[in-house]
Amino acid sequence: MVAVKRRERKVRKVFLHIALVSLLGGSFYSCKTTQKLEEGTRLYTGGKLNIKDAENIKYKKELLEGLEEVNKPRPNEKIGGLRLGLWAHQKVEDEEAGFYAKWVNKRIGEDAVLLDKVNTNNVQKLMKNRMENLGYFNSKVQYEIKKNKKTGFIKYEIAPGNRLMIDSISFQRVGNKKVDSLIQNYLELEQPIKKGTPFSLEELKSTRTEISEFLKKEGYYYFTSNNLIFEADTLNSERENTANLKLSIKDNASELALVPYVIDNINVFPKYSLDTSGDPKSSDTTNLKGVNFIQSEEFFRPDRLYPYLFIKEGDYYNPQKEKWTNKRLNSLKTYRFVNIRYREDSVLTDGKGQLTANVFLSPLSKRSFRAELQAVSKSNNFVGPSLNFEYLNRNLFKGGEALRLSSKIGYEAQLNSGDVSTNLSTIETGVSAELIVPRMIFPLPLGQKFRYSIPKTKFKLSYELLNRSQWFNLNSFLAVYGFEWNPNIFVTHNLNPVSINYINIGNESEAFINLKNSNPFLARSFEQQFIPGLNYSFQWSQLVRNIKSNRFYFSFNADFAGNALALAQNIGGVTGDDKKFWGQSYAQFSRFDFDLRNYQELGDDSRLVSRIFAGIGLPYGNSVSLPYSKQYFSGGPNSVRAFRIRRLGPGNYQPEDQTDGTSFFDQAGDIKIEANIEYRFPLISYLRGAVFTDAGNVWLKNEDNRNGQFTSNWINEVAIGSGIGLRLDIEFFVIRLDVATPIRKPGANSFQWQDSFELGDKSWREENITWNFGIGYPF
Repeated sequence: MVAVKRRERKVRKVFLHIALVSLLGGSFYSCKTTQKLEEGTRLYTGGKLNIKDAENIKYKKELLEGLEEVNKPRPNEKIGGLRLGLWAHQKVEDEEAGFYAKWVNKRIGEDAVLLDKVNTNNVQKLMKNRMENLGYFNSKVQYEIKKNKKTGFIKYEIAPGNRLMIDSISFQRVGNKKVDSLIQNYLELEQPIKKGTPFSLEELKSTRTEISEFLKKEGYYYFTSNNLIFEADTLNSERENTANLKLSIKDNASELALVPYVIDNINVFPKYSLDTSGDPKSSDTTNLKGVNFIQSEEFFRPDRLYPYLFIKEGDYYNPQKEKWTNKRLNSLKTYRFVNIRYREDSVLTDGKGQLTANVFLSPLSKRSFRAELQAVSKSNNFVGPSLNFEYLNRNLFKGGEALRLSSKIGYEAQLNSGDVSTNLSTIETGVSAELIVPRMIFPLPLGQKFRYSIPKTKFKLSYELLNRSQWFNLNSFLAVYGFEWNPNIFVTHNLNPVSINYINIGNESEAFINLKNSNPFLARSFEQQFIPGLNYSFQWSQLVRNIKSNRFYFSFNADFAGNALALAQNIGGVTGDDKKFWGQSYAQFSRFDFDLRNYQELGDDSRLVSRIFAGIGLPYGNSVSLPYSKQYFSGGPNSVRAFRIRRLGPGNYQPEDQTDGTSFFDQAGDIKIEANIEYRFPLISYLRGAVFTDAGNVWLKNEDNRNGQFTSNWINEVAIGSGIGLRLDIEFFVIRLDVATPIRKPGANSFQWQDSFELGDKSWREENITWNFGIGYPF
């Protein structure tokens, strides 16, 4: 882990050095940080390790990593010949620092590491100790100090000797038949330490912990890894340089550690607070299947809360069941805190102890109301205010049901060269109601098969009205019935077996009718607005825990529409290429896409993020193209940022006039491929910077008059753009401003590389510079 962190710091500084050297033209290379040292002192450049007979050491890499961890102190970082951190620190110490030096010193400044400050005797001891932990018990460490005029280093000569190997492992019984049997069976079945493997202190500690956790799951509440000890016997081993390991329970181990405990009583407090006494006598108690639900008034129905408990009366204590219970209760989203505590009652005559499990649940506020005023600015020059309201009831029917009612109203107008275009303005209103039931409403009892969290059932109804002036009105109705569940903290599944979307377009202007007449495929995508289907999404994310420096996110979505309805009509004898349901032409397609992201930490504040997205929609049967609401588009603040939203593709297509707003409708496709890479780094306080490159486009599955069909030549129709950005990152709230320019863009007949960057030319900037404003990170 130490070696990994050291590599992270080095990579982070590489990025910083590259940026600064590029900016300043390498002028810092003439700086001599050693000239600032006092007379007679030398800068320490590190400890060089030389392992004798290295070719005979099988585990060389492991040994080197272990020795490097104690090879201290670390010398001043030197990348590309420049000790930038030391230089900046010396400038500040001499009161010669300007803004730049002070900024560098704050980020990576460090004091000089001197040769005469190295405690070589201590390093020797640490190295020998580390080698003993790895099984090298006859090692030797010698050193030689190498001095130059202003620098010096230490050369360590290391002779590790032969590594101790494990010949056998045995367990010394303690006379407790149950404990003896459990440990012996565990060693035989799991074989945590195998014969012929090298001795490792870390492996022994890990094995002790595993055995301790295993015994706890069998009810041994007070057992810990400190009750176990390994002894290595090299004298009685049959082979040279091998050891017989003997595992035993310490003589001073507590007697309670060898006593299994059963759950005798379970008390649940559904509405607990600090001023709650926790005394069952002070509240009403309802006993359900051996569990006491204690509440002064019914806040949560016992029959709804009971399925969330894995802890059962009469079972042995098991921390795994406690963990599952905790996870399940937290998944309700009704409680702020979940606290499970145990109280020892007594030790029975048959050698078993008794525990009372108290489950304290501190609820969130049952009702909340939120009003939000937003100033919306989009990369297609639409600006305007938006007002959102939301009411939330977290425990509607006293069973953890969450009812969310929301409404919105917004107005947008498009700015063209500073003037509001009356032809392109939008009023959007909508209402929605969503009920989330924390259990599975389904004919089969599938909810009992989930340990981490019980699946939630979702019901949603929504209506939206979009009035795009001079074009059309769009009424959208959506009804959804589905499920959401988490098999673990990293994975989320969403399955909506019923998803019905009906979109009605009215008040069509003559210009919009003419646009559809000129593009039959576009017209067809707007006509088929009855979308009955099924959709599923899968998400795997390591971002929920900061467990390592290199984390991934992956999501997959599948959307099917019209298949069940078409099958039913085919069975019923309905034929034709344009089947209808209740007089409405319905869409029939399959749509799949995935999103893969990587987040590489390059230090405490810097990060390199990369992303790949690919999606395809397959219209068939009743459809020749995807419905407009299901099509992909490229460009904008979360896509290829060098192009305005919906102003890229399909393929090499370019509308004749991009100022009249019609391209907003027809620059979409059935296929999308996109890749992004972004380096994020801190500037000052909450302000962060970014450098990014985006690439991608959309294409059509079937050919139309835009000539944007996907072919084997698709790689030559990928647009590329690069830019820089600023982010105001205040905890969970991020305001983002990006500016980008195309590197490769659609030309007259094919994609062309940008051959000049005329930043001083106003017309060039208007055509090639794109500003994007957004809330939150793009990915």
